[in-house]
Parts: sequence; C-alpha cells; structure tokens
Amino acid sequence: MTDPKNLPAFSPNGHVLAVVEIPAGTSDKREYDATTKSYPVDLRDGKPRRISFLPYPANYGFIPGTLMDEAQGGDGDALDLFVLCPALPVGTVLEVEPIGIIELIDDNERDDKLIALPVDRSLLTMDVDDISELPKGVQDILTSWLTNYDPMDSARVIGVKGKEAALEAVRKWLVK
Repeated sequence: MTDPKNLPAFSPNGHVLAVVEIPAGTSDKREYDATTKSYPVDLRDGKPRRISFLPYPANYGFIPGTLMDEAQGGDGDALDLFVLCPALPVGTVLEVEPIGIIELIDDNERDDKLIALPVDRSLLTMDVDDISELPKGVQDILTSWLTNYDPMDSARVIGVKGKEAALEAVRKWLVK
C-alpha cells in the first residue's frame, strides 16, 4: 500500500486528490498515522475520541502533498477537506473537484476546510461548480458543525469562499 502522506496533491489528470479518514455519518475521530499506516481513533485523555454533537456530515480527510505550515499561521497538518457524497470507506483515495473553502481559526491557528465533490460522477448527490451554488442549508450545516462539534475547541469561521480560493489554498499549502 502506498503511504497516503507520500501522494501528491494533484493526480496525473490534474485533479486534486483526497484521502478519506472519516466516513460521512460516523462519530469516531480518526487521523492517519504514517508510522502504522493505519487510521486509528484519536485518543483524548486516554479515551477514544467520539463526536457527541452530531456525526460527520460528509466524508472528512486531507489533501496529500499539502501542509498548513505553522510558520505561516497554519495548524501544522495537511489541508483538511469535506467530500460531499455518500459515505466512503476509511482510507479511500479519490480525485475531487474543489468547490469552495471554509476558512477557520481554531486555537489561534488557521484550520481551513476545503469543500469538494468527487470527480467520479457516479458518487455525486449534487452537481454544482461552486459553493455558492449549494443549497443554503448545506453550507449552514457544514459551518455550524465545524464550530460546534468539539466543545473543547474554539473554532470560528472567518470566511466562506468559492472554487478559485479553494484551488489557491491547495497551491499555497503544497509541500515544496
């Protein structure tokens, strides 16, 4: 198995790649561990971290080949994303089309979330080109979830921007 952390941000076709860590509709907070090449449930205070707000509203993961550099105000992790489609298995790698970005500050660090749709048309539940075309409720659900799912975090939305800003973020955080 190829280590997802070693994948590039863009596929040979020029599409953004996404790695799913947490399937839509689940509550276990997982994060890829490059040492074990697995997706264990995070621990907080020695206990499995489960979201008690609402399950993840979309598939959650990261864009390989990116790093939100702490020296530039980032959180030190790869750029996170939501993939809007039915639940995908943990570890799925797929091509996605960014449609927007939710810009967040979490614990005084940038922790933006790219919003994307799968390139595979058979996985689409909606077909839009930009976050502004989503039904208003979808954007409201995502921003509300991000600011409420973890009462120990102090996340706040600082902006919601479209497709071009999302692609610009991927390029900005590319590992060089």
